[in-house]
Amino acid sequence: MELATSTNLLFIRPDGRKASLEETLTRVSAAGFRVFDLNFYDWSLPGSPFLGEEWERWLHGVGETAARLGVRFGQCHAYFYNFLDQRLTEEQRQRHQQLQQRSLVCCQRLGAHTCVLHPETVAGRVDYYAPSIEANYHYFAPLLEQMKGMGLRLALENMCDYGIAPRRKFCAYPHELVELVERFSDSSIGICWDFEHGDIMEQDQAQCLRLMGKHLLATHVSDTYSKTDNTLMHVLPLTGTIRWQEVMPVLGEIGYTGDFAFEVHNYLNRLPDQVADTALRLAYEVGMYLLSLGETANEG
Repeated sequence: MELATSTNLLFIRPDGRKASLEETLTRVSAAGFRVFDLNFYDWSLPGSPFLGEEWERWLHGVGETAARLGVRFGQCHAYFYNFLDQRLTEEQRQRHQQLQQRSLVCCQRLGAHTCVLHPETVAGRVDYYAPSIEANYHYFAPLLEQMKGMGLRLALENMCDYGIAPRRKFCAYPHELVELVERFSDSSIGICWDFEHGDIMEQDQAQCLRLMGKHLLATHVSDTYSKTDNTLMHVLPLTGTIRWQEVMPVLGEIGYTGDFAFEVHNYLNRLPDQVADTALRLAYEVGMYLLSLGETANEG
């Protein structure tokens, strides 16, 4: 298991500026991080070079920066959208699919090993479960075959029922994710466990990790103060409500060897550049401390 961070650790600045990916890699690696999760949610916002015709030039520059800094990409968050949304026009669906495919190419060219995507829910039905597992299976089956040909694994993320408009979401519980990925009978598809989502759902996360076991391929690591306020979510571990001392030993117990990847974009977005580098070093130290909790427990 290796400490990593999403590129959203340094992205939105207090004045509204968006840090370039080159700046993020440079400043975050100077704090100690060597492994990055490229987050295509950020790089799909308006004005992003990923969206335009020069995306390959942008990607080449990112690759050159990573090579110069001696850092690499591990798990990444591919472009995602609600592929079960019946309101999408065919033009909208094709554009989403184009960007998802483009993000997979980016991940492959940058040397990533795993891409995270979201399962979706068949909406408007009390009996959502059976149609949702069928719809997700049929959507991801051909995508998985394509990704395997690209040397990429697919990790499906646990969802969360809570939000501004709470509703039941498929794969908010680990047994749903396990049932879905076991449907494929393929070790190239597994689970990305988002600890914050599990905490918001008030789940026993040690028990969840044991249930997922070998299916766990990726992690999203953050803490939270709220079930509904997005500004209080995705904060630095040890500053919220998750009991990390109970969680960390179980990752070693189940033999998890993937990335322990921060997804804490609300940690720095209010801190000015003058103190951001100090905050980045603290994030790295917190990450290394959490890894040590697991190592110490397993040695004992």
